[in-house]
Formats: sequence, structure tokens, C-alpha cells
Amino acid sequence: MSSWVKFRFSHLRRWREYAEKIAKATQDLEPNSEVYVIGGVAEDRITVLSDIDILIVIKRKLNGKEKKKLREMILLRAIDLYNLPFDAPVEIHLKDEDGAKRFFELSKKVIKVL
Repeated sequence: MSSWVKFRFSHLRRWREYAEKIAKATQDLEPNSEVYVIGGVAEDRITVLSDIDILIVIKRKLNGKEKKKLREMILLRAIDLYNLPFDAPVEIHLKDEDGAKRFFELSKKVIKVL
């Protein structure tokens, strides 16, 4: 197994830890939010090309620029305050309650973090 593959899997094995760091940062910025792990990690379908899909459900409507800014703020806070590795393979899906319904419908399994 190549060193890159080992390195990647070492990150993916820490999915819960990384999700909790994202959840803490999210809670700091959006106290009424909910955080879930979805996708292949939640469904135990991890491959070397997987990432850690994190669904953040917020209680208010945001436009595209506001979502982009909040996503950036969450990631930076998780890195700076909660020691999320800068190269952690996380993908944040930021949705309001209505937008999150589609993710819940399509997901075979979700894991609530916060």
C-alpha cells in the first residue's frame, strides 16, 4: 500500500473526531444548528477517494455568498481553535432546514454529531 493511501486512510479513520471539531466550530457560530455525518463514511462505504461529508443544518436562510462565508468561517475556526488538520478530507454541506430534507431523503444512514 502506498504511503499516500496509508496517509489518506489515517485521516478517514478519524472521521468522528474531525466531525466533532467541525460541530464545535459550528456551534460557536450558529448555536441552533445541527451537524450530521452523511454519505459513505456514515454508511461504512469508505474508499481511498472518500471524503467526510458533514451536513450542517442551520435555522435561517442564507444566500450563496453568506453560505460560502459561513462555511469558510467554520473551517477556519475548526482549524484554529479545535486543531482540525488543515488537510482533513471534510466536505461541508451547509443547508437550511428545507434544503436538508433532500439529504435526509437520499441518505441511507445519517449520524448526528450535534
